[in-house]
Amino acid sequence: MDFQKKQMKEAAVLYYEKKHTQSEIAKIMNLSRQTVSKLLNDAIREQIVEIKINDPETTCTELEQAICDEFKIKNAVVCGVSSEDESLCLLMTVKKAANFIQSIIEKGNQKIAISWGRTISLLISEFGSINCHDNIVFPLFGATDQEQSYFLSNELARSFADKIGSKVKYAWFPYRPDSLEDCELFKKTSYYKKLHDLWCDIDLAIIGIGNNEIIKSFEKIFGYNEKCISAIGDISTHFFNEDGKFLDIYENTLCASEENLKNARHTVAIASGEDKTEAIVGALRTHIIDTLIVDEYTARRILSFLRKKQKGAGYGKI
Repeated sequence: MDFQKKQMKEAAVLYYEKKHTQSEIAKIMNLSRQTVSKLLNDAIREQIVEIKINDPETTCTELEQAICDEFKIKNAVVCGVSSEDESLCLLMTVKKAANFIQSIIEKGNQKIAISWGRTISLLISEFGSINCHDNIVFPLFGATDQEQSYFLSNELARSFADKIGSKVKYAWFPYRPDSLEDCELFKKTSYYKKLHDLWCDIDLAIIGIGNNEIIKSFEKIFGYNEKCISAIGDISTHFFNEDGKFLDIYENTLCASEENLKNARHTVAIASGEDKTEAIVGALRTHIIDTLIVDEYTARRILSFLRKKQKGAGYGKI
């Protein structure tokens, strides 16, 4: 160990283990306080010191069970948070989701379909780098010309594949071709057929849940359809109403079908935020999702929303 690394270790022991202040360490080691501060930062950079933030195991088992019972889903993972700040809730929920998903994909040999949106983009950025065996990542729909990075399906698939050390398959075709004729031509290409085969055999689908914001975006891009009136959200470009019934809003689309998603062996949805409440309820009623990951405030709003609906329908309390 060279002299500077010895200093890093000694400063780290005095600071982290013996609880000396930086000023006290400066006197002990006959250095300036600024030098001590640099040594401590360098000790982290050189991995002489490793800082790990442990989950205090905040559990929300009652909320999880209530959501599972209400929607008859396999898993509900509720992230305990200290604040209702939506950006913090989303961040902590995404981190919880990353841990949950990692436990699935590190087994290897998984066909992993990934959706798009801000939540999925944040999940990828927060996902730790790991090396998995023989996984393959692919988007759930064709490409669009949207400028926002969280709408670039191929780029999101590539980024996630890089994070988990896996192969990637791209959608070398548009999500919505210009005409029915073009759509049929794309379906005959080897690019489409390869991805279609993967859509029919999904091991893990990772999806977000869109709300009215995504519906308005689609109206601007692809045009208005009267069926949009009753849509409250979307799952991977499939729009649904409050009862979880899918609405065939757009034709000539190249994407994994609703049936593909229902047949996936594991479908994990990640969502957070007050403006997602109604959309999450509708999404769970589609029977596509088997695992929902949310923060505790969103979970409580979901259950409160259901109670109000049932009271309004004369069912009384639940």
